[in-house]
Amino acid sequence: MPRTRVVIQSRLNSSRLPGKALMTIAGMPLIELVARRAARSGHEVIVATSEEHYDTRITDHLERVGVPVMRGSLDDVLGRFVTATADMDDDDRVVRLTGDNPVADADLVDELLAAMDAGGNAYGRVDIDRVPEGLGAEAFWVRDLRRADATTREPYDREHVTPWLRRNLGELLFVPEDNPGDPLRYRCTVDVLGDFDRIARLFGNVTDPVGVSWSELIDKLGTLIAAEGGTVPVRSHRQFVQSAVTLGGTQLSGPFASAPPEVRQMLARAVDHGVTHVEVGRADGNAERILRSCGEPQLTQRLGFISRLQPLLAGDASVARLGAEASLERSFAELGRRRVAAALLSGVEQVGVGGGGAWERLQEYRATGEVGAVGVSLAHPSEAEALSELDGLDYLELPYNVLAPALPQAVLTLADSGVTVLAHSVYGGGALLTGDHPRSLALLEAARAVGREGVADLAVAYVLGHPAVASIALGAITDSQMRYNLDLSSREPLSDNEIQTVREMLR
Repeated sequence: MPRTRVVIQSRLNSSRLPGKALMTIAGMPLIELVARRAARSGHEVIVATSEEHYDTRITDHLERVGVPVMRGSLDDVLGRFVTATADMDDDDRVVRLTGDNPVADADLVDELLAAMDAGGNAYGRVDIDRVPEGLGAEAFWVRDLRRADATTREPYDREHVTPWLRRNLGELLFVPEDNPGDPLRYRCTVDVLGDFDRIARLFGNVTDPVGVSWSELIDKLGTLIAAEGGTVPVRSHRQFVQSAVTLGGTQLSGPFASAPPEVRQMLARAVDHGVTHVEVGRADGNAERILRSCGEPQLTQRLGFISRLQPLLAGDASVARLGAEASLERSFAELGRRRVAAALLSGVEQVGVGGGGAWERLQEYRATGEVGAVGVSLAHPSEAEALSELDGLDYLELPYNVLAPALPQAVLTLADSGVTVLAHSVYGGGALLTGDHPRSLALLEAARAVGREGVADLAVAYVLGHPAVASIALGAITDSQMRYNLDLSSREPLSDNEIQTVREMLR
């Protein structure tokens, strides 16, 4: 009968959380917990670590507690897997797990293998686009592992073990029966210190940390998530996937900006609640630099940046190109990464500066992958009409709130064609929330009419009720404001009928 061996890769030199393999969860080092949970149903298990001197600590501990372990090259992880399965037959099977995913267990492995057997697949993996990170697993035959080892010398293939297999065998993308959905919120890997704290709490008071099933742990995680507040939904517009709220970066700079500890707390809360992007510009003082210096890398790495360029000066095409390049390169330097999710010109008139030289340069950045989307920040929604025939337009940023006229048809048409729309000034720069706005009473009456708790709730629900709007930019200067904004954006937006009711009341 063919054998199945679970190979768990692990090392101590994690860039984001060094030493995590030996950090204690449920009374034992993380790597031991992962190995014991994987072995629960009787599969062979071996931990594959590196030959680096510091990984001797992993080896020493596992040998002491009776968990099989082997060592190989730090960077050639594919080679490690081949060595870890050298005594197996070609018709035996390998399961790949990583040592930072303690929620995954033997039940998950068995589900994946059963699905592969039913479909006759040579390679299968848990689909981490639909399943929370932390429940990843891959399975394949020993013979194909050896083929990959003999065929590819590409460093990427050898570091990540399975790319060659996926390219040459196809793949089963598996979703387990008890998948909770909402992969961002149910994330259960141990990648950064905040993850460790969360997973340690998850296993807290569990009487049998080895025997408890992954689905039971996910149910418990759901309880923790519910106590933390709602999840910000993701709204997908063609190729650009963005959370319903985008963190506005303008408030990170200036006299009323938060202190660094508060910024870190706000970023952590935003990421934990499903926020995917932060919007920030070269004209926002030193907001970009603050994001880099105050935000822990493990947090900011999980956020995409919507970057507004510095307004460009008039000039010929070469001047415009250099101006766009200088602004974007400065943003790369300040943010500490060489990629932004979107780069936006600061105004419709900027598109034509230098005969379109700046726009052309941004398209070149997009072609290299350094910019994900190219767009324009509008001063008013009506300006969208001037962009209706603009080639290469992916993204629009515009002001919009509950007191504004209905979105013009040009915006609706562009959104329908796949352009992502980000709305800002949802609170009218804060004026709608002061209580002394000329329309305050009317706004409160409209909020009551559609069952909203106040003007802020109405303002958010109204704008997000427009399908053309992918996301709204909301800033905060305190963690409590951030928490409130996240709560509002996690609620159901207004329906078409409710939007119409509000419009009629506010005419």
